[in-house]
Amino acid sequence: MFKRSAAVLLAVGLLASASAYADETLPIDRELDKYWNVEQAVPTLENPLYERKGGFEASIHAGIVPNDSFYVPKPIGGRLAYFLTDSLALEAGYSYLMSSNSDLQNFLICAAHTSKGCVNLTDGVKKSPQLTMLSSLDIAFAPVHGKFGIFTSKISSFDLGISAGVGMIGVKTDASVDGTGTPEQHYKAAGHWGANFRFYITRWLNIRTDYKQFVYWPESGKTFLSPIEFTLGVAFLTK
Repeated sequence: MFKRSAAVLLAVGLLASASAYADETLPIDRELDKYWNVEQAVPTLENPLYERKGGFEASIHAGIVPNDSFYVPKPIGGRLAYFLTDSLALEAGYSYLMSSNSDLQNFLICAAHTSKGCVNLTDGVKKSPQLTMLSSLDIAFAPVHGKFGIFTSKISSFDLGISAGVGMIGVKTDASVDGTGTPEQHYKAAGHWGANFRFYITRWLNIRTDYKQFVYWPESGKTFLSPIEFTLGVAFLTK
């Protein structure tokens, strides 16, 4: 009888020890948790890291308009945004475009060399519209927020946003039929949409890249054009 009771007590003790051992986290497990425990992982898709409601963001940028066949416009400008909420902003932007001829345009201007000089295929041809300015007034929304990190250390935060709005485009157009006229500056209404990405360096400073797709009609009765603007810039937050 005594032996049976001792065996029962021994079994209960072993089970209790096994349960306590299972509940106890080994040192190696505690170290691995620093790397793999999802409760300690850097969170993403949360609210913005910094409060921005009622604050301004000013940015400067430079970039390129890559989809013009005859010219290579290079925008330089800035944007100013006012945050209605932490994620919703009203933003105005302006880009002055410095243009150079594209490879296609250079070829057309000098398609072949002769004893009399270049053969210019653009002679007697109406000139293509040449962009000089892009401006925008947008509603911008940044619904995605996240953080870059390695293991348990946060490196920086970022957000992804979308925008849409209206604006004005400056463009030089040739009103002549045979290309003998001088292109004149005009301002055309345009719609656009876009997306942007911010990478925060500090509380007040971030690196920002933007994509904008414009749509406008350079001349009445002609097909619409849709220039794309890619820019990279530096932005400063006031709040």
